[in-house]
Amino acid sequence: MTGERGPGVNSARHGENAVFLLTFGFGFALIPVAILIARIFSIDIAALLRPGGDAIAWGVAATLPLVAALVWFMRATQRSVAAFRDSQIEFFSRIGFRLTRARIIALSLLAGVSEELLFRGVFQTIAEERLPLVFAIVLPGVLFGALHARSIAYAAIAACVGVYLGVLFWMTQSLTAAVITHSLYDFIAFEWTRRILDKNQDRDKSGRARSSGSSVTG
Repeated sequence: MTGERGPGVNSARHGENAVFLLTFGFGFALIPVAILIARIFSIDIAALLRPGGDAIAWGVAATLPLVAALVWFMRATQRSVAAFRDSQIEFFSRIGFRLTRARIIALSLLAGVSEELLFRGVFQTIAEERLPLVFAIVLPGVLFGALHARSIAYAAIAACVGVYLGVLFWMTQSLTAAVITHSLYDFIAFEWTRRILDKNQDRDKSGRARSSGSSVTG
């Protein structure tokens, strides 16, 4: 029995790892794109990424309002909010790989670095030199939302988060602060989602076990 299940389990794990690596690779590809555009427009990315005590403090502090919004979203009882929340949980249950702690850390750090490099470090810096400040912050935020457009509602929320991160970048003049906020928030959101998915999976297994037991005893 164990021998028969082995190849199937290994194949499933291989497929799961492949999907994760593909997802990770797509995110990682944003980094060379950002560096290339930065060189074309003579943007000193390294200078924007220099860490400092203030930038780190701002990055951590700026995570708190986002986490507060996440807590409300995860606990809200309004029908429309609950339906949207369930749709997001369903999305992550079908992404093709489990959200393990190691994968969550990798994805959170990658998203924080790659997306902030491109959208705030490059796009917003270019826009600030050519457009009024409001547009320089909002337009990269809208592009950020478009990257996450798996639904109109999610794209709109992501765009608002992008604008928030744009304001943080403008206030601190540090990409480090935005990277920290983005990565910390993603980690908390992913971890919360992982726990919900694991709980749902345990509940499903328990339900199947009870059903199987009833069939046997019946």
